[in-house]
Amino acid sequence: MALSFDALISAGTQWWPGGGGGETPDLRDGLTEDQITPGIEGFLFTLLVVVMLIFVVRDLAKRARKMKYRSQVEAELSGEEPEFPGEITPASISEAQQHARSSAAEARFGKAPDSVSESEPPAADSRTGSRPPV
Repeated sequence: MALSFDALISAGTQWWPGGGGGETPDLRDGLTEDQITPGIEGFLFTLLVVVMLIFVVRDLAKRARKMKYRSQVEAELSGEEPEFPGEITPASISEAQQHARSSAAEARFGKAPDSVSESEPPAADSRTGSRPPV
């Protein structure tokens, strides 16, 4: 049973309401093609919507730029460093946070040596038994 290419295309597009494959359906009596298409009015309305959308997007971008500039000027006038969205700024840690961080590190890794003197050789590695190069 061999199917032709046209039969496959027609069968694959029949799920669409009104077909999509095969012949164009006939219009009801009394209707013409220009009565059911959007025509020039539909084109002009679509064009109007697109032009309005372009103006709205441009106005939105202009207002966003203006707000960013104003915040920069206000920050400069108040003596602060201006902050830009997306800028990475160093985080400040309070004394309590620093104490909690160091005590957690001490609990996990043990007390850190105060300082290692230059005269002491580094300790041998317990896993390999070798000393690191000096």
